[in-house]
Amino acid sequence: MENQMEVVNNTTRILIIEDDEDFSSILRRVIEQDSELQVVEVINCEEDALNRVKSPNIHQVDCVLLDLQLPMSRGDKTVSSLAGIRILEELRHQQGFYGTIIVLTNSKSPADGQRALAAGCDGYLCKRAKISDVPEMLAELKMAIKGEVILVASMMRHVFIRDDISAKEARLLDLLSVDKSWAEIARELGYKTPKAAANVGDRIFDKLLTPQDRQKLTAEGSKKRHKALEIWQSRRLSHSRG
Repeated sequence: MENQMEVVNNTTRILIIEDDEDFSSILRRVIEQDSELQVVEVINCEEDALNRVKSPNIHQVDCVLLDLQLPMSRGDKTVSSLAGIRILEELRHQQGFYGTIIVLTNSKSPADGQRALAAGCDGYLCKRAKISDVPEMLAELKMAIKGEVILVASMMRHVFIRDDISAKEARLLDLLSVDKSWAEIARELGYKTPKAAANVGDRIFDKLLTPQDRQKLTAEGSKKRHKALEIWQSRRLSHSRG
């Protein structure tokens, strides 16, 4: 297991959970060519990964790159196809991790992708790429790590995002619901400026509002933020009752 490195302010801190040592080494080298990105640790089995994500300092990590298929423990030659899903669910549903989670896998199965997205990942990277596609794939991965995920619909070739609200977006809405300012939200969620946080918020509002909502808001001259938060709070209330 790699030793944890000193964390630098204003740097996106990345945890890699990947059992392919050659791939994780290449990934780490490419990522750290960017001065704003830092790999703090590389873990290669489910047992060590679960211990790490259950530790209090997991919230010091900004992004997790997570392989779907991992051995249960160090030295184990058998891999579990559900190991990554179990780690993902632990991060999102037990530890309340709001950072970016990007799944790494050799699988081209849409079912695997949808399972990972339903469990709470923000993006999905298929490692089976042509050599000619690798530079573009890695460039998109860097964008995804920084929270600038783009949609690539063709065969899940690179990185794509969920249609629903991600964990980090949910946290932003929750902060807005208790009247936090954009400056406070930017500090807590790691956006560079209040304006950047507000721009993300505006995109989230568009996800929540139906075309009919937007048409009505235009006619009434109302702000979509208020309507979006009303919808979000109603959804939260419904979920807690269910």
